[in-house]
Amino acid sequence: MGSKPKSYLDDAKDMIEQGRPDDALSLLRGKWDKENETAAMYKLAGDAKCTLAKSAKEGSTDSRRLMRDSLKQYSKALKLDPRSKEAMQAKNSLENDMMEKGVRASVMPQLFRDQTPTFWGVLALPLLIVALIMAAKWINELGKQADVVIEVELYPGFSPTHVENFVAHAEAGNYDGVKFHRIIDEFMIQGGDFENQDGSGGYAANWYGYCDGVESVDATCGGQGELAWTVPDEAMNGLIHRAGTLAMAKTSNPHTGGSQFYFVDLDSVPSQLDTVHTVFGQAVSGTLDGKSVSGIDAIDRISQVMTDSGDNPVDEIPTIKRIDIEGDCSGEQGSTCTAIFYIDLL
Repeated sequence: MGSKPKSYLDDAKDMIEQGRPDDALSLLRGKWDKENETAAMYKLAGDAKCTLAKSAKEGSTDSRRLMRDSLKQYSKALKLDPRSKEAMQAKNSLENDMMEKGVRASVMPQLFRDQTPTFWGVLALPLLIVALIMAAKWINELGKQADVVIEVELYPGFSPTHVENFVAHAEAGNYDGVKFHRIIDEFMIQGGDFENQDGSGGYAANWYGYCDGVESVDATCGGQGELAWTVPDEAMNGLIHRAGTLAMAKTSNPHTGGSQFYFVDLDSVPSQLDTVHTVFGQAVSGTLDGKSVSGIDAIDRISQVMTDSGDNPVDEIPTIKRIDIEGDCSGEQGSTCTAIFYIDLL
């Protein structure tokens, strides 16, 4: 029976033992893959950094930096495999060595020791207090960063694909600078066309198996690519349209949603859209010029801007500054998430 082939981890270990830590690090970097990273890989990277630290002049900046880098690698290894005895032993040994040589784990001065402020902690305390005050003011002013803010509860448990698609667009910044192009008071406000800003564009953020509403196994959509990607309907999810509802805009054909969406306005109950357009969120709160209002009132403010005969805003143009996503949108049991729309009337 032949011997088991050596892995790149074995090769890296041999290089370190042979006094070639730089070669070992180059090998590990070349093999690193976020999807396949292992505790053993990070442990060997820590060993290589330790070897380099020992070869550097003791007490030098390089030596201290390499020791800290090594400690980070061991910590990453233990994060992936808390039971790794080799990584734990190496980390403990390095920490003892750093303590003996007076090397801190961080380049930042230690502010507290045994819950008591150090000299640096006493000096930094006033700055920390000022920073906390400034942070509180910043948080308080956050809602004033836009003329209108709408906080929306998303429904990944009912409309997982639509929420995933919307979140992907928002996190990619696709909605930033996009206007609400179609506004009908006492009915709805529509936006999300990041392509043409007039309701004729927009496509799905990911491939969901549909090309322009037709089920397909060809992600290239006959060469059209992502421009033809659409989202399959989830309109039979039991959710109905009511004031403040967030739903997917599409053509009259099924499975043709892409990036456009709409909010249902105050005093509107468009039941004719139920089971046709997918509801995937509900406005729960908002602000107008920094003052707290209901989410429905925030939507209603946008619905009242002046429009032309084609329902296009002509004076104040409601434009999305950004959409922040908060919480867990995975759709797993108990998960909740929200989308916060920051909108200016330009």
